[in-house]
Amino acid sequence: LSNIRTRYSHCNIYTYSGIVLIAANPFARVNLYTQDIIQAYSGRKRGELEPHLFAIAEDAYRCMIRDEKNQTIVVSGESGAGKTVSAKFIMRYFATADDSDNASKAGMSETEEQILATNPIMEAFGNAKTTRNDNSSRFGKFTEIQFDKERNIIGAKIRTYLLERSRLVYQPDQERNYHVFYQLVAGAPPSEKKELDLQSIQQFHYLNQGNIQLINGVDDAAEFEITQRALSTIGISVQVQWQIFRLLAALLHIGNINVTGRGDAMISDEDPSLIIASKVMGVPLSEFKKWLVKKQITTRSEKIVSNLKVDQSLIIRDSVAKYIYSSLFDWLVNNINNSLCSEEVSTRVHSFIGVLDIYGFEHFKKNSFEQFCINYANEKLQQEFNQHVFKLEQEEYIREKIDWKFIEFSDNQPCIEMIEGKLGVLSLLDEESRMPSGSDQGFCNKLFTQLGSDKHKKWFTKPRFSNSAFTISHYAHDVTYECDGFLEKNRDTLPDELLNLIKNSENDFLEECLMTSATIGAGGS
Repeated sequence: LSNIRTRYSHCNIYTYSGIVLIAANPFARVNLYTQDIIQAYSGRKRGELEPHLFAIAEDAYRCMIRDEKNQTIVVSGESGAGKTVSAKFIMRYFATADDSDNASKAGMSETEEQILATNPIMEAFGNAKTTRNDNSSRFGKFTEIQFDKERNIIGAKIRTYLLERSRLVYQPDQERNYHVFYQLVAGAPPSEKKELDLQSIQQFHYLNQGNIQLINGVDDAAEFEITQRALSTIGISVQVQWQIFRLLAALLHIGNINVTGRGDAMISDEDPSLIIASKVMGVPLSEFKKWLVKKQITTRSEKIVSNLKVDQSLIIRDSVAKYIYSSLFDWLVNNINNSLCSEEVSTRVHSFIGVLDIYGFEHFKKNSFEQFCINYANEKLQQEFNQHVFKLEQEEYIREKIDWKFIEFSDNQPCIEMIEGKLGVLSLLDEESRMPSGSDQGFCNKLFTQLGSDKHKKWFTKPRFSNSAFTISHYAHDVTYECDGFLEKNRDTLPDELLNLIKNSENDFLEECLMTSATIGAGGS
């Protein structure tokens, strides 16, 4: 730690620790990633030059050639540590560095340009401002950079994990929705703004909850142009792009559908957002409205239709928006993959280098289901880190008969087992979610019963002043999770009546998105 601090004070943000490169976020633009620096590290062994991100990338490339094995660079760290930027520069290194013979390239190939174009696209649709980070990835991403036998880049493939669906419908104070929505409202031409009623950010419930419209130093209209150019680069036509943007506008209007009523939920036929959303989605207004305020229960002998309460209707309304956005996101990733790795290209792939950029550990003022999933994933990553850095490194010292006193380190396997094991947190959550009368408080009570024993007291505690929250002692920090919303987010379901209505939409693009997402889900991608 002293070494890292000393180097950081001299503007050296990178430090080696065994096989790991520790990167300390400078929270400023640094001149460390120019083409000259890329060329300096190309072809050089690790350790010959100052510690650097590019040295790790070059090391992965050399190991792929030498060992004839696929490689993966894992980019981990807490929220706001700089993972997304690091992953972006690693990809840029592979796309722009000289080949193994240090022969000068005549610029990037079309494939390499397409690979770099995926960054602004995925950031627009998957990143958002949080209290920790102006450009926080709200999904995990594993990118395979694919090489042929001659070690030339010929394609890429993206896998995504844990898209934060709930961000679409709710943002905490001083946080924003996904960037693309602000880009659309700021950058859409006047004719489209008028047609889709995109007047201002403040107009939309899905954009104004965080009480922050702009990010310092970011021009959303200019970013919208960058997003459009990137979409064009990967082969998505302007016509299809506007099908995407029209669907995004429909989602904003879904969030503005006004549900009223003192008891049963009601929506006016004249609701302007209902009219626009129904028209863009290509669904009958009357049917869409009906199944936003009613539910149907099918018994053996009959179908019973009953009214929803206002709060139930709002949950259903938001579920529609989340379902469509998630499907659009899946369609986008699938389209990128088809562009970057066609069937012809896939037959020539000899090896790959993967870059994993996943959520960092999160600890906010209010923590919910999303933070729980993110921190669980990071517990698993930390276990890998422990395995490689502590266990394997020290075992090597012993094999080499180096005089070494074994360093004890905290093994987080018991915490992982408490989360994923039999009668663990996930098991109890699924059990409560399957029950018709299941509730968040019921889930919380089961946790206290099953995990409140001495066996788990090091990892699990009940907060002193709350009966509807629980605390897990993660490797990085104790985090208290509020149970409110856990079941609804875990179920994340859409009533069959609305699902069928959307699937039978007259909007061919929406139908294509839903079919793509269903296919990906069935394949477990």
